[in-house]
Amino acid sequence: MQTELTPKQQASELIKQAHNIIIVTGREPSNDQLSACIAMQRVLNKLQKQASVVITDQLPKSAALYDTQFISKQVQGVRDFIIGINMHSVVVDKLKYNVENDRLDVTITPLNGNFEAKDVVFEQGPYKFDLVITLGVPHISKLDKIVEQNPTIFDGLHLINIDYHRINDEYGSVNYVDQNSSSVCEMLVSLFESLEQGLIDESIATALFAGIISATHNFTTPSTSAKSMTVAAQMLAAGAKQQEVVKVLNAKNDAPAQPKEDAIKVPDETAPTTMKEAMEQAQNQQPEEEIIQEGTEVHPEAEGSKKKSKSGQKASLKSPDSAQDLSKAKSDQA
Repeated sequence: MQTELTPKQQASELIKQAHNIIIVTGREPSNDQLSACIAMQRVLNKLQKQASVVITDQLPKSAALYDTQFISKQVQGVRDFIIGINMHSVVVDKLKYNVENDRLDVTITPLNGNFEAKDVVFEQGPYKFDLVITLGVPHISKLDKIVEQNPTIFDGLHLINIDYHRINDEYGSVNYVDQNSSSVCEMLVSLFESLEQGLIDESIATALFAGIISATHNFTTPSTSAKSMTVAAQMLAAGAKQQEVVKVLNAKNDAPAQPKEDAIKVPDETAPTTMKEAMEQAQNQQPEEEIIQEGTEVHPEAEGSKKKSKSGQKASLKSPDSAQDLSKAKSDQA
């Protein structure tokens, strides 16, 4: 008897089969959602996949941890360029093309009559994506505005819906929804391990760690479980930059976070690590000036907390019939 695949196994199989993937999250993304997008894109690139992240809204403060130049504000990707010709009064005899000096010449030989410039039209074909992954979005109506602006962008595509909210509408062709997880980033760790061992490097571990501690408010929310702590420790062991993450996420919201130009920043080794060292350094630099100590009050960003509520009316999305062949069962609801 053949064992049915779990949603995580279905998601893993679809990712392995895909070549050009688009990653989308919610409007006004949280630190957990952005970190999940960053981690997912880097893992897919390691698997030799084309992966595009589209976020049209302002990025949260965790953006300061990452190189965000690969995040687009509009859909980008390979598309067919279609040349249409009105053949109402002309019959085509032959068609050929020639490429020379970076120029493509298309020659159409009519059997009778002649074509005119007004007979030719141009248009763009659909994007060549073969898989959609949504991260941390419980309702399809809450997806990034790019979906609203391009309502047919996902038509005919498999969609993997990865989320931990209890109110998720399960709008994907595969719904990997784990209501016992504290965050999307926590869920991604086991998914990445199912794709291939050894994918999580230092930068990916940092992104996943940042998402977990932000969603759990530094491990203080009721959704924080033993597994959450274990996964976070696993990310630290993989090289996650704990001090850099804490510094960025606990920064005051006086100004929007500025994305990094490089990978994860390394803390300044000459910077003071205690109040005593800071005072001594200030005295050495300005011996005649009075030293004023300012206390800082940290307000961890609130996000990712689970709420119990009734699920809204289930949204629908066009997907291939073959998605039903992957599994007959949806994930159990917690």
